[in-house]
Amino acid sequence: MSKVTLRWGQDAGYQSKISNFAPRNDLATHGLKGEMQKGDLSFSRRLTRKQAEKDAMDGIPSSEAITVDQWSEREQLIVEEAENIRRGLGTWFSETRGLVRNFITDCTPVDVAPDALREAIKAEEDDLRHYEADDVIEAAARHEASIVELNEFRKKHHSRIGGRTPDIKKSMEQAIAVLLFIMIVEGGFNALLFKDAQSSGLLGGVLVAFGVSAVNVLFGVCAGFFGFRYLNHPKKPFRIIGGIVAGIFVTLGIFLNFFVAHFRDTVENVLHEAGASGSLASFSMFDITPASVIAAMFPNIFGLETLIAIGLLVIGLTIFCIALYEGYDRLSDRYPGYGRVWRKERRAYEDRQRIRNDVRDDLASFFTASRNWFDTQQSRHIAAKREIEKAINLLETRRDHALAIASRSADQERGLKIAYRQANRRTRNNLREELGDQAAIPAYFDEMVTPTLPSFDYDKERQMAGDAIKAIDQNVTALSISREWLETHIQKVQKGLSSIERKVQAEVADIRSKKRRDDRQVQTDEALRA
Repeated sequence: MSKVTLRWGQDAGYQSKISNFAPRNDLATHGLKGEMQKGDLSFSRRLTRKQAEKDAMDGIPSSEAITVDQWSEREQLIVEEAENIRRGLGTWFSETRGLVRNFITDCTPVDVAPDALREAIKAEEDDLRHYEADDVIEAAARHEASIVELNEFRKKHHSRIGGRTPDIKKSMEQAIAVLLFIMIVEGGFNALLFKDAQSSGLLGGVLVAFGVSAVNVLFGVCAGFFGFRYLNHPKKPFRIIGGIVAGIFVTLGIFLNFFVAHFRDTVENVLHEAGASGSLASFSMFDITPASVIAAMFPNIFGLETLIAIGLLVIGLTIFCIALYEGYDRLSDRYPGYGRVWRKERRAYEDRQRIRNDVRDDLASFFTASRNWFDTQQSRHIAAKREIEKAINLLETRRDHALAIASRSADQERGLKIAYRQANRRTRNNLREELGDQAAIPAYFDEMVTPTLPSFDYDKERQMAGDAIKAIDQNVTALSISREWLETHIQKVQKGLSSIERKVQAEVADIRSKKRRDDRQVQTDEALRA
């Protein structure tokens, strides 16, 4: 959850990374192309002087007005081109100022108030604790109820179960594997002992042996699981049913093993008779009827004649007893009902632990994301402060660059006007005799107007940058204070989560003491009634 967006962090600080200030503002977009980007005018002094000589020879009437309107056409063009350069530089710098202002505005963070930030963090943390509310309301109630039920069971049947705990079988694979193993073992022994009693040899013996072994194991498991286990049941009807089932399946198991042993004895006797009569080739043990075997079993059921039959009986009864024990004590708890309430309490406890771990994980992810947010915000504030300073430095550099270009164009303008007027005056003086009254020099030639440079002021941007940096410094201080509070708060929360287990134990103790008080009250009431 470290990458989860924090709801409380969406309205404070920087939501995206601070980008480098790189304004895309080319001089060409403001009409300054080629040599004009350096402040160079397209007029040459030589051509300007020639134009001045031609204007002087044309006998332009002199004027006493010192106004721009009385300038010559050549001077008008020089001033117009120089003004275009200065005007382009003005718009270029103005656009750069606008970009800097926008960048400073974007880099100016929202004021971080530690108190409001703490409340927002706690509010989102409370929303994450809905699992903990479920733990208190539902999981805790289920756990406490299961504890009460388990204690009731122990108290009621203490004389029977003592201080033991049930054997919680997480899975039945091990018990089933043991049953399969003993079935295979018995089947293998039976196959070896039956292979000589039929024409199909070992294969036929395997088929018969495994069938008998499976039934023998099944009887033993049923006798233990459905019979002897229920003799420990707290309710008397179930104990009666368990005794009946146990008696039936034990009788069937013993009878089956004695039947197999007597059947093998009968087969051995019939084999000898068939060998003596010469009909051994047509002998099949399946020709022997079960009724004849059962009739031979009584009245002396233990009257086995061959060691093979005795071996079959011993192996069969041993496997039957092992299967009975597996069904009684290995497949499930030997006390029906005890394992149920025990498992119920275990499941309730595990569910409560799972919910508690979910709370821990959610809060850990939330606090990790909060720490990352503070680290990110502090680094972004420092980066914003650095970028704002870089933007102001870039603006100052561009102002100096614009002033240099404007000054160069102004110098060229003034120089071209001086060259024009000197050449014009010189020519008029040389042609005074031809021009006569028209050779007078215009009055505006006597005063040289110095070109005015545009103002490249960025005091407003510098003021904005100062305010933004001040806000950033205040936010960094607020973030440091909030971060220290967060670390203290995390320690308190972790300490509180670790004390949940102690609270659970205290709740259980209260429930038990309350139950004991109720029992004593009941006993007192009964004594008073007596």
